[in-house]
Amino acid sequence: MGGDGGVIASDRRYMRGAGQADNTGDSKRASKAAIAEAEREAQIQAMTTCAITGGTLDYNHVVVCPFGRLYNREAAVEALLRRKTKHATVRDGKREDGDDATMELGWQVRGLKDLHPARFQLLKKVSNNGGGGSGVDTFVPICPITSVELNGIQPAYLIIKRKDTAKRGKGDDIDDDNARERIPNVLSEKAIKEMGIDALQEEYGPFEKDDMIRLVPSSMALAEIKDRLKAKWESEKISKKKRKKDTKKPAKSKEEENDNPKRLCLEASS
Repeated sequence: MGGDGGVIASDRRYMRGAGQADNTGDSKRASKAAIAEAEREAQIQAMTTCAITGGTLDYNHVVVCPFGRLYNREAAVEALLRRKTKHATVRDGKREDGDDATMELGWQVRGLKDLHPARFQLLKKVSNNGGGGSGVDTFVPICPITSVELNGIQPAYLIIKRKDTAKRGKGDDIDDDNARERIPNVLSEKAIKEMGIDALQEEYGPFEKDDMIRLVPSSMALAEIKDRLKAKWESEKISKKKRKKDTKKPAKSKEEENDNPKRLCLEASS
């Protein structure tokens, strides 16, 4: 060191507070990293547990809501029944305290029509129990195209196939449709990007981009999904009102009533 108060770079550790995260920009980066890690852990958990009960998902009986949340089918149906029963009780003026099934499922689930069955391609994993004997077989969902494990971190989508009644004829084989219903309908984002939606139509279609539900999305993606869903339902509501208005029979004018033959005959006979 010289007499000018300078410090040798290798002795920087002796400076008060040097390199400490709370006195530098590292604290913000550390907090962002912690938040990202916590969200990753939440997505992994959401991909393996029922969003209602918190129990382990039975991948053979899973349904998905528009928000990409996964439920064991039985638990979701029971929540819908509780909601229906509670609403009926409130209407009868006998409000009772209890779990709010609306909070269990959320406003995005109006009924069974908003719970879509998920069919996963499953891969069996055998645990060696630490090398001390026979382990327990577990099944994890994978993408049927890329074979990547769908663990919540890898973006994945549920494909909702549209009803295609226009192409069906009286002689079509129904067994073909039954076989298609057994095909897994959960694909990784990587597979969709690599194959393209058009190339997936033959096996997984017909479907469009709007028919795909992102499973266990991030908090930022979920906010966008909520906005799109609200806008979609509002548009459907307006269209429904318009169709209902157009189908109403128009009232007859006075000129039409005067030209009615039955009325003219009645007036003439009187």
